[in-house]
Amino acid sequence: MALNIMSNYAANVAHRNLTKTDAEMSSSLAKLSAGSRVLSAKDDAASLAIGSRIAAEVSALKQASVNAGQASSMLQIADGAMSTTQDVLTRMKTLAVQGASENLSTTERSMLDTEYQALLSEIDRVANDTDFNGTKLVQGSTAVTGAVNSVSAAADNLVQAADGFQAVEFDNDVGNAAFTIDYDSSSNVLTVTDLTNGTSEGVDIGGTAIAENGTQEVRFDGVGATITLNSAFSKSTAIASSGGASVTTSGSADILASTIDITAATGSGAQGVTTNVVAINAVAAASATLSIGAFSVQGVDLSSTGVKTGTLTDGTDTFTVEFQVTSVFSAGETATIDVAGLGAMVFADSATSSTSSFTFKVGTGTESTEDDLSFTVNSITQNALGVNGTSLTGSDATNSETALDAVNAAIDTLNTARANIGASQNRLGFASANLATTIENQEASRSTLLDLDVAAEMSKFTSKQVLMQAGVSMLAQANQVPQNLMRLFG
Repeated sequence: MALNIMSNYAANVAHRNLTKTDAEMSSSLAKLSAGSRVLSAKDDAASLAIGSRIAAEVSALKQASVNAGQASSMLQIADGAMSTTQDVLTRMKTLAVQGASENLSTTERSMLDTEYQALLSEIDRVANDTDFNGTKLVQGSTAVTGAVNSVSAAADNLVQAADGFQAVEFDNDVGNAAFTIDYDSSSNVLTVTDLTNGTSEGVDIGGTAIAENGTQEVRFDGVGATITLNSAFSKSTAIASSGGASVTTSGSADILASTIDITAATGSGAQGVTTNVVAINAVAAASATLSIGAFSVQGVDLSSTGVKTGTLTDGTDTFTVEFQVTSVFSAGETATIDVAGLGAMVFADSATSSTSSFTFKVGTGTESTEDDLSFTVNSITQNALGVNGTSLTGSDATNSETALDAVNAAIDTLNTARANIGASQNRLGFASANLATTIENQEASRSTLLDLDVAAEMSKFTSKQVLMQAGVSMLAQANQVPQNLMRLFG
């Protein structure tokens, strides 16, 4: 190779190798400081992708493990309440045995019953007071269902699937109540009114029509209701929940149509209602009968003018109709009132179950059979245990013997409930152990993919340090070569 001063090939080669060594040493230093062999996708894209998914899975599994632990604690609280109730029942059995002895008089049994009744109350207090983070554990669950009434479409029912009302649901604390539904097509406000307590709430549902096969869920927090509308609901058609469409009377009797209203209702479903028409038959001037389908009321006074009220019932459900008589009825006169709002009335029905169901997430997916554990906790109220209504009073041992049988059965029922709790806790224990093993193995897999072999990397780093020092030295020597050539010009 020719000697020249324009190009220093040796210096260029030394510089290139020095730059490479510096980059490798910096990368090694970064990995050592981070403790990971994959700092970015360019290091190992596949390992980074798999390792990241495993890391996310491990984080979720750790939360699932916490869930399982909290679930076990929750069940332990329920078991504690049952243990207390067991002690109460034991004392009640002792009292019942004492009361069943014929050496006691009515007075002594009455004294025993005072404590017995107090213990019955304590059973309910424990059942109703035991909770975990606000959730009642051994009280039983209260489910509230809502269903449209059975007024047919021909009778102008405005709350049915054909009119776009797919579902009406109520919160668990609503209880038995009745509601009317109004819709103002000019403002697009859907209003639900609780006729039991007068609470009302309106929600703007917008004017855009619901897409075919689509739904729109409307929430009413103020009254504890959720209405699901479907594409059959017309946002251009108003719904009026009160008022009379027409009034027809015979003779001189007269009713002011603008005052007709449904003012109150209770019940679980007006299944007997098949028409919106209120029929009034004035059998006697002061004793009229109002009826709507299976609902009726007698004794409504039509002998004077003014506002009249009739609460109709079918034996289970009730609702009240108000109207104003402007011209009194005579015996034999009749009237029919078309109550438009009846078709827009919905009943909520609450029912208490003897069990409560709880579902705990112990997996990282959405499969209910694999990632969720559901348990049932039995109620331990007086009714659920079957001791409600028992007493030790009486001149003989009859009531005490009956109470003793009920308490014995209650103890068996309670022990069955506690066994169910124990089985659930044991299952949760195995679920927790499996989660711990899974987390351990997943962590090992992630470590294999991403964690740095510190010893190997340290050896590599040391090697690069030596190369770095040698490179710097050789670059300095290569830079001296042109200086040596300058002597030829002397």
